[in-house]
Amino acid sequence: MNELHHVENTHRPRLVLEIGTEEIPARFLPSAIVKLKESADRIFTECRLSFDSLKTFATPRRLSLFADLDPLQNASEKEIWGPPANVAFTEGGLPTKAAEAFMRSSGASLEDLTRKEKGKGSYVVAIVKEPARRTADLLPEILKKLILSLNFPKSMRWADGTLRFARPIHWIFALYDTDRIKFELDGIKSNNVTRGHRFLSPASFEIKDSRAYINLLKNNFVVLDQEERMKIILEGANKLASSVNASLLEDAQLLQHVAFLVEYPVPVLGTFAEEYLSLPKELLVTVMKDHQKYFALEDSNGNLTNYFIIISNTKLENAEIVRKGAERVIKARFEDARFYVEQDKKIPSTTRLQGLKKVVFHDRLGTIYQKTMRIIAMADFIAARCSPESREDVKTAALLSKTDLICGVVREFPELQGIIGRYYALNDGYGPDIAMSLSEQYLPSHSGGKVPESDIGAIISLSDKLDNVAAFFMLGLTPTGTEDPFALRRQTIAIISILKEKHYKIGISDMLRKALEPFPVENRDRLLDELLKFFEQRIEPLYSLLGYSLDVISAVAHFIRTSPIYTIQERIEALQKFKDHGDYHSFLLAVKRVNNIAPKHEVSPVKEELFVQEEEAILYKEVQSIVPLTDSLIENDQYDEAISLLMRIKEPINVFFDKVLIMDKKEELRENRLSLIKHIKMLVQQIADFSKLN
Repeated sequence: MNELHHVENTHRPRLVLEIGTEEIPARFLPSAIVKLKESADRIFTECRLSFDSLKTFATPRRLSLFADLDPLQNASEKEIWGPPANVAFTEGGLPTKAAEAFMRSSGASLEDLTRKEKGKGSYVVAIVKEPARRTADLLPEILKKLILSLNFPKSMRWADGTLRFARPIHWIFALYDTDRIKFELDGIKSNNVTRGHRFLSPASFEIKDSRAYINLLKNNFVVLDQEERMKIILEGANKLASSVNASLLEDAQLLQHVAFLVEYPVPVLGTFAEEYLSLPKELLVTVMKDHQKYFALEDSNGNLTNYFIIISNTKLENAEIVRKGAERVIKARFEDARFYVEQDKKIPSTTRLQGLKKVVFHDRLGTIYQKTMRIIAMADFIAARCSPESREDVKTAALLSKTDLICGVVREFPELQGIIGRYYALNDGYGPDIAMSLSEQYLPSHSGGKVPESDIGAIISLSDKLDNVAAFFMLGLTPTGTEDPFALRRQTIAIISILKEKHYKIGISDMLRKALEPFPVENRDRLLDELLKFFEQRIEPLYSLLGYSLDVISAVAHFIRTSPIYTIQERIEALQKFKDHGDYHSFLLAVKRVNNIAPKHEVSPVKEELFVQEEEAILYKEVQSIVPLTDSLIENDQYDEAISLLMRIKEPINVFFDKVLIMDKKEELRENRLSLIKHIKMLVQQIADFSKLN
C-alpha cells in the first residue's frame, strides 16, 4: 500500500450501500454525495428509522452511504378524523356505510374507532397503530427508493433497461451488519460482493461484516473517503515540492477535482524544459490545471518553476512510467501554446480590432466591434465624472478591451481572455496601467470577488457590464425565476460592488441612461425604471451577505435611484449603529406618528403667521434650525451626525402631536399643520425610510 495511507479509519457503520458504476465524471461527484446524504436523511425519516450518523463517499467507480441505523423501526400511532358520529353510527350504535367506507380508507378496524369532540360536534376518529418492524426487512425497498431518487446533471440509460443514472451501474453492494440486503433494480441484483481498483485489484470479493468494508476496500487499493484522498494528495504533493525547493500553487478546486478522479492517489513529480517559462504564467498554469489536471509549483518569490505534480491512480513503483508519459504530454501541450503565442504576437492589437467586425456579439446587438464602440463611449462618460486624469488611457484601454478574443490563445483557452490581452498590450508597447486594465475588466468574477484595483480597469469593467445589462433589458431578455442565461444578476452585483469599493460619485441612473443611448427604445423612462428596480433588488442579497440586517438594508435600498452607490453602505452602517442608541425606539415611534398622518399629495410651504399654538411654532423653529446643517452633513456623507441632529426634533414632535389638533376645522390651519408634518417627513427621509426599521 501507498506509504501515505496512514489516516486512521474511524468509519465503522452498520449499514453500507455501495453503487458500483463505470467511471462517473469528477464534476458530478461533489453534488452527488450531498444529494445521496439528503435523500437518505429524508427517506429514513419518512420510514421512521432512527440513525446516529450518515456519511457519504464517492470515487470515480462508486457512491457509498454509511448509516448507523437502529435495528428496529419506530412504532407509530396516528389519529385519522372521520365523519360525524351521528352519520357513522345508527342510534343503536351500529356502523353505517359511511363508517365502513371510513374504515376501508383509513385501514382501521371497528375496535380502532373512537369518538372525539371538535367544535360543537362529535366525530369518529380512527387510532391507527403501526408496530415497529425490523430495519433489515425494510431496507430492500428503502434502498431501491434511495438509488432511484438520485439525479445528475446528465443521466443515461444502457442496454435494454429503463433505469437512468450518471453512468451504467455494474453492481450494488448492500450490507446491514452481517445481513445481506437483497433487492433487484433493473436486472441488477444487490449482494455483499464489491470490487477493488479497476487495474490494481480488479477481482470481485465478498464482505461479510459491514464494519470491515472500508478496510477491505483499502486492501484492494481503494481509498474510499474523499477527504482522506485529498489529504494524501496534499501531503504527498507538498513533500515532493519541498524536495525541489518549491511550493504547491494552492488550488482547492483542482485538489477536489483530482481527488474525485482517482481511487488510489499517488503524487508523482514531473518536469519540463525551462524555455517554456518564457510563456505567460497563467497560460502554463491553465494548460497544467484545466487540460491535464496537474499541479503547478512556484518558488519562494511566486515565480513558476519548471516542475509539476501528477496525481496517478496506480502504485508508487509505476511512478517512472507515469512521469515520462506526463512529461511527454505536457511538452506537446506547451509547444502548441508557444505556437499560438508566437503567431499572436505578429499581429498588433489594433489590427485585431478590425477583425472584431466579423465576430457577432448577439444577432440582435451586432458585432463585438460595435459593442467595443459602445464601451468606449460609456467608459469616457464615466471617466469624465470619476477619473478625468485617466480619460485618455481609459479610451485606449476600452479600444483594446476585446481585441484578444480573436487571438489563437483565447480561441484555444477561452478562460484566459483579458489575461492574454494584458501580455499582448505590453508586447505592443502600451503602458502597464492600460495592460493591467484588460485583465481587470472581467473582475469581480463572482459575488464577493476581488474588484479591479485600477481606475482604468474599474471603468472598463463597469462599461462592459452596464452595456450588457442595458442591451439585454432593451431586448426583453431579462432573468426569469432561476433562469439567467446572460448572467445579468451577477453582472449587476459586480457593478454595485465596484461602485461601492471605488467610492465613485456617479449615480446608477445617469450611467444606465447613458448605456441606453445607442439603442432604439420606445419608452425610455419605463425601461430605465425597470433597470433601476432590478438594481435595487440586488441590494438586499449583496449587503445581507455582509452581515447587515434586512430592515436596515430595506430602509435605504431605494437611494440607489438617486445617490451614488457607496453612500448606501455608509447609510446602512449609520443606521446599524443607531439601532444600539438608547432613544432608537422612541425616535422610531415619533417618526411613525409623522408618517401616519403626513399627506401624500403636494403641499404648500409652511406659513409661520398661521401658527396659533406655541408647540407648532417651537417644532417649526427646531426643524428649520437643523435643515441647513442636515443638508450639509448629507452632502458630505456624514450620516451618523445627521441622525444625531434629527434626534433633536423627537421631543418637539411628540409634544406637537400631544398638544395640537392637526385636523382643525379651519382649513388653512389644518393644511398648514399638514404641510409642517410633510416637511418633517421629507427631512427625515433624506437619510432613510425609518418606517421600514424594526
